[in-house]
Amino acid sequence: MKFRVRELIKLYGSKPVQRLHRRRMNFITSKPARFYVQPKEDTRSILGQRLDLFMVLLVSWLVIFFLLLNFTGLPVNAAIIALALVALEALLLNKKLQAVKSKRQLQKELYQAGQKFNEAILNMEPQQFILCVRDILASFPEVHLQANPATGILAEHRNFDLLGTYREHPLGVWCLKRAEENVTPGEVRDFVQELDKEGFKQGILVTTGQYAPGVKRVLVEAGRQGITVKCLTRYGLAELARQAGYGAFKGVINTPASLSGTVAPKQVITLADLREVVFTRKKAKYYFLSGLFLLGGYFLLKSMSLLGLFYLAFAVLNLALALGSLYWGKGVDEMAPLEDYCPEK
Repeated sequence: MKFRVRELIKLYGSKPVQRLHRRRMNFITSKPARFYVQPKEDTRSILGQRLDLFMVLLVSWLVIFFLLLNFTGLPVNAAIIALALVALEALLLNKKLQAVKSKRQLQKELYQAGQKFNEAILNMEPQQFILCVRDILASFPEVHLQANPATGILAEHRNFDLLGTYREHPLGVWCLKRAEENVTPGEVRDFVQELDKEGFKQGILVTTGQYAPGVKRVLVEAGRQGITVKCLTRYGLAELARQAGYGAFKGVINTPASLSGTVAPKQVITLADLREVVFTRKKAKYYFLSGLFLLGGYFLLKSMSLLGLFYLAFAVLNLALALGSLYWGKGVDEMAPLEDYCPEK
């Protein structure tokens, strides 16, 4: 039964249709691939960057000056306090710009290493690709692979390219070398059936291509049978290679090797944990906008002294949280490893 987009919108609204469209977008926008997209270059000259910074500070000083002038009615005091606040803002902006610069440098290194890695695996023979996957997976302490000492590849078990254990549970690995062809749901279903036939509950399917629509449905069905399959494209494999420091990723910032990407839960919530929850750079703009709205409420309710002070106090609190988020927020080099490698489609 076929549905048109207009009929789907009438039945379910626009949000489910938008979600379907996003799921069908290219895998390049998904989690593992975003590290290997070519970063944007800052084409401004050094003079242009300094001029932009000066204009930002000048506008900030004018805004703060007129706000304080409205509060106090003393131009000299307002100018001095505004100058002190702008000096603090300049320090925070300098730290922010340094973080942005290091982030771009890291993205550039990841992009270049990812390009070299992808080019290398696309030019490999199927047997070489299996050896590459074996070397990457063997870098993780949870994985123990069995191999023939002569060839380095498992020769006794014809159903799998690699065989071993993952966290002391049997693990089977398929390595599909593809150029432009997608891995179909039928091929994934065959892999799940092989795992089920051998009594395995863990499997990894690696391809240099992409996964066709419908693969995720097969993985959900396998999960109901108690079989867990991780599907990796070359982007997911590149992320594992980055964590393992393999090949082109030697020297690039690495995270501790962990195939699951999870960290042991902490028993006690520390001040550092609270800081990670409260101060994140994504929340800075929300704190700032909330502070501006509350400040606007203060101006509207200035005549009501108690309620106006209440609005002012929370406006100052939100602005302080915004500054704290910019100062203590995490950078790109502190992001956690990827947690899942299932295809988006």
